[in-house]
Amino acid sequence: MFTPLGALAAGLVLVLVIVVLVATIKTLIVISPPNRAAVLTGRNRLLTDGQRVGYRSISGGRVFRVPIIETVQHMNLETIPIEVSVNNAFSKGNIPLNVEAIANVKIASEPEWVFNNAVERLLGKSEDEIKALAQDTLTGNLRGVLATLTPEEVNEDRLGFAKALSEDAGEDLASLGFHLDVLKIQNVSDERGYLAAIGREKSAEAIRQAEIAEARKRADTREAQAEASRRAEVREAAASIKVAEAKNALRVRQAELDREGETAEKIARVKAMEAEVEAERILEMKRVEREEQRLLADVVEPAKAEKMAAFARAEAEAAPILERGKAQVEVLRRLYGEVRAGGEAAFAVFIAEKLPELLEIAVGAVEGVDIDRVVVMDGGQGEGVSNALNQRVRGAYGTMEGLASVLGLDIQEVLKRAVGGDASQGPDMEPALPPE
Repeated sequence: MFTPLGALAAGLVLVLVIVVLVATIKTLIVISPPNRAAVLTGRNRLLTDGQRVGYRSISGGRVFRVPIIETVQHMNLETIPIEVSVNNAFSKGNIPLNVEAIANVKIASEPEWVFNNAVERLLGKSEDEIKALAQDTLTGNLRGVLATLTPEEVNEDRLGFAKALSEDAGEDLASLGFHLDVLKIQNVSDERGYLAAIGREKSAEAIRQAEIAEARKRADTREAQAEASRRAEVREAAASIKVAEAKNALRVRQAELDREGETAEKIARVKAMEAEVEAERILEMKRVEREEQRLLADVVEPAKAEKMAAFARAEAEAAPILERGKAQVEVLRRLYGEVRAGGEAAFAVFIAEKLPELLEIAVGAVEGVDIDRVVVMDGGQGEGVSNALNQRVRGAYGTMEGLASVLGLDIQEVLKRAVGGDASQGPDMEPALPPE
């Protein structure tokens, strides 16, 4: 039979058991909110890609932890705001730029392989360490993407720059287990004033385009005004043309009448001049005829008479000369006949008779040769002076020898015969006689 004390003790034991049981169950049940992930390590399991891992995870739910075998660690899945900035980072073209950006990064809960990377690399790290790792990764990616873009592309297309940076940093962050939610470029500047110069250039270009547009508007206005003025002037010019055409027609008709009158006047003058020229031609012909008759009487006939008289005088003067020549020829013919009949002795006599004339001709042939100065080279025997004195004699004799060789004679033989030599030793020759 239970006493009240025993019943109280039993109740206390039961409450204690219940409390212990509740406490035990509470420690064994893992509850994770949606912004955190609970990682239970201690048992192996297979991922969907066939990879075996030594953990299981839960986010936004509960799971029962196997006591003693599994331990629980939590990972924060909330967004981590990170300020990313680089100074003097070289862009394409080696222009250093300063870039400031803001990024929102979180630990990726999916896909499963990315979360597995986060568990392997970030589990157990503090939030500051996780933030520093993501910031360093983004800074490196920012410098890498910046090197592929020109300052103009970075400054003018910041959305494109952020997109390129997100695509480049996405893989690196995913390999670390991060997911990039947002990336915005806040400021782009440079210390050398390159972007400012580009801005001024763009401003100047915009101003120039505005001025061009304004000038075009003014030009269009002036063109419209000019067109209206032109149409008015065209109408006025058309009226003026009609007036001018009427005046021109009047002038043309007047000119035609004047030309017809001048033509008739010129024709009359030409006919008068032709009649005058014809009269002068007839008079000139008559004058020429009179001049020809005068020349015939005064010059031609006396010249003919003088020519006939001169011809008669020339024949009279030439007759005695011709007769004397015929007589001389006849004498020579008879002389050469006698020489031919007398033979060689007669020829030697003839040569002896003509020898003085031949010597005179030979000496005369060398007489005209003038020698300015003769230098005598005496060999010591006294012959130089005598040889120099005999040169003129030898010259004359040489001239006779040349003449004899032309006639085909031996001058020594002829001289010997001429002075009484043996005529029978002379050359057998017959001198040429003049033709009859």
